[in-house]
This record gives sequence, structure tokens and C-alpha cells, in this order.
Amino acid sequence: MISAYDLFFNPGEVVEIRAIGLSGKNPGWTGFARETVLGYFNNAQDFEKCAAILDKAGATGVYYTLNPCNPALLARAANRLKVMKYTTQDKDIVCVRWLPIDLDPKRPAGISATDAEVALAKNMAKLVTAWMETEMGFSKAVRGFSGNGYHLLYRLPDLPNNAETHDMIVKSVAAIAAKFDNDTVDIDVSVVNPARIWKLYGTTGRKGDSTTDRPHRKSYIMGVSGDP
Repeated sequence: MISAYDLFFNPGEVVEIRAIGLSGKNPGWTGFARETVLGYFNNAQDFEKCAAILDKAGATGVYYTLNPCNPALLARAANRLKVMKYTTQDKDIVCVRWLPIDLDPKRPAGISATDAEVALAKNMAKLVTAWMETEMGFSKAVRGFSGNGYHLLYRLPDLPNNAETHDMIVKSVAAIAAKFDNDTVDIDVSVVNPARIWKLYGTTGRKGDSTTDRPHRKSYIMGVSGDP
């Protein structure tokens, strides 16, 4: 399977991995965790190794910055994990590379989705994909399963991290949500800031307890796009 690093980043680019829902000490990170553990990475091998450490430790969720970070941030925790208060801010993003669409079934907060709810999100993802790629002329999306819903990531030319780009992303996601949102599935309009963290594929979503009807599931990449 292709590394998420290799799929979303160019060689040497810096990305933050951030995990939530962790506590205590672990040989995989430095410090005593009280919720969040993170690190910065510029290669696929260390990126994947540390993602696996966090997932094995039982993180509620493991995420990465969808857009590349200022290379200087590598010095915060270079290809390793630690407990620290500093995370990536919008001003730290080098460019905006993706138009993110996050389809999540509606349900009470803090719990995983049922299989039926996941199926509803999948059906909406198919409708959005057809509209974006047939009617709107976008190249094929990177398609992902988050563990509870579905992701569509449309590759953009590397755009400057400025107000104009942000406004375009905000309006685009809002327009898609307005067209497709219904009583059972939401398109998340909050995923538009440059430093947005995104589910790290290959890790497990652990919202609430894992029950028979609302199990914890592993996220994965369903299909990859071509060039923008």
C-alpha cells in the first residue's frame, strides 16, 4: 500500500502528525501525555512508523496536516513523537494543495457510526463524486474511508496560503454542502482552514466504546487520483 506521506507530500516536505486521546508514558514518545502527542516528519518511513506507534497505543484518533508545513517546524520534533504545547497554525502552512470534502453520517457526538449510517455516507459520496467529476470537471479525487464516513480530496495546483485561497476553499465546500446535505449525512464545512488536520489513513477511529452495532473501524485509502 502506498504511504500516505508519498501520496500527499513531495519528498522532504514537512508534515505534522497529531494524535488525541492518549495519556501517560510510552516508549514511542517523549514526555507524559495528557491528551495529545505529536511530531513533525519529512520522510515516509518515520511518518508511517510513528503513525503505527500512536495507533497501537490506542489513540482516539490519529491525524496529519493536510497541507505541507513550514520546514522550520521539523526542529520541534524531528521525525519523532513528543508531548508539547505547540501545534501547526494556519500561518505555518506553505501552500494549499487540496479541496477537502468530509462526509459524515449524522449521529450523537462521541460515538462511532453503524454500518447502515456508513452506507448512507457512501451513497452520498458517490453522488458528490459524480457531480464534481462529471458536471464540474474536476480530476478524480483521492477517496478515503475515515472509519465512520467518507473523504473526497481534490488535488489543486499548489495555491498560495492567503485570504483569496481561503475564501475560495470556504465558498467551494459551503456550496457542495448546500447542494448535498440531507437529514442523514453532513458535509463538514469546518475543514477549510489551511492547517486542518485530517484522518491519517491506516489508523483506527475510536469514538466512544466499540460495540457490536457501532464498532471502531480502521481508515483506509480507497482510490487515488491523477495529477491536478
